Amino acid sequence: MPTGSHALMKPWLLAVILIGTCAGTLGWIVKAKVMPRFLASANEECVADWKVAMTECRTETGSWPDLANSDDFSLRMFSVKSSDGRRIGRGYLTGRPWVFTNGTPYDVYGLPLRVERTGEHLVVSSAGANRIWGDADDVTSDQAKDRFQENTLDEVRKAAEAKILRKKKK
Repeated sequence: MPTGSHALMKPWLLAVILIGTCAGTLGWIVKAKVMPRFLASANEECVADWKVAMTECRTETGSWPDLANSDDFSLRMFSVKSSDGRRIGRGYLTGRPWVFTNGTPYDVYGLPLRVERTGEHLVVSSAGANRIWGDADDVTSDQAKDRFQENTLDEVRKAAEAKILRKKKK
């Protein structure tokens, strides 16, 4: 039977290897499974928040926020001016941690969002995690679930149109 420090080395080394393996496996699970789902959900929330904020601005002020004018856009979306000219943190995106720099809103992956307006309809889009436009992981505000609504904006619109059709048939 071995004696001395060599006898204790093997169990200690096995414990270190076991702990390292568990930590590595947990790290891989978080990186490969948890984070992508979390980021996809946050990105969906991001495009929905941008659309809701810009639509609220349009509804209250009568005009869409001007993305080309960074100072005015930032002022309207993130703060408002009080009657004495001071900025107050009560803009349409207050409390929403989204990034806007040099006339461009960004998604959670750090990529520019597309903001397209057709008449009164506004769509905010993200290329998604793979950063490639036009594939399955793209997110648009019409399909995204707003954190303040149970359904997507597209589902809400379809339900409202169906309700109108039912009323017309009666």
